[in-house]
Amino acid sequence: MITSPAVEAYLTGLVPERSALLQRLEREAAEEGIPIILLPSAQLIRLLLLTHGPKRILEVGTAIGYSAIWLAEAAGQAEVVTIEQDEARAARAQANFAEAGLGDRIKLIVGDATKGLPDPEAGPFDCLFIDAAKGQYQAFLDLYLPHITEGGLVICDNVLFRGLVVDPEAAGKRQRPLVEKLIRFNQYLANHPLLETSFVPIGDGIAISWRRTGA
Repeated sequence: MITSPAVEAYLTGLVPERSALLQRLEREAAEEGIPIILLPSAQLIRLLLLTHGPKRILEVGTAIGYSAIWLAEAAGQAEVVTIEQDEARAARAQANFAEAGLGDRIKLIVGDATKGLPDPEAGPFDCLFIDAAKGQYQAFLDLYLPHITEGGLVICDNVLFRGLVVDPEAAGKRQRPLVEKLIRFNQYLANHPLLETSFVPIGDGIAISWRRTGA
């Protein structure tokens, strides 16, 4: 998180109560150290989807399916296609989708997201959510932006990475290369000719982009 713990706790407390399934997944993620989107960020994305009304959503990074369930519930009847490399987590996610009653609307692809979609004709999508390996964000954007319709949304989580993007020296030797990649990605995103982007300091930082029309 990038806000103070007190502010984060306050914002988290304002998020409406989730289903028993989502609350269970939150506990499992905390206990097992599985990274999932923070609640204030998830609620912001929910609002974006409620207002934008996408019909097809592509998610990069499924983990145990927590955010995909948020996406599917917020987007009404939308189809969600989500990609996960870890087979064990993918199996858990699939079970969670079934438990949520969303198995018919969430399609899970098990594979390496840096390789692109198995079916290059699987698009188009009108929303892209990236929440996977942070060092690969630019590769993900380059791969999947061509599948996003004009006027579509691109949402990237963790772009401020605990606030370390403003002080990469504080990251330490192990994480500094990752932080520096995120800094370069944020610049790339901010200046991308096809995108209009705003960076929101909520949760761990979210970038919200709109794919320009006529570009």
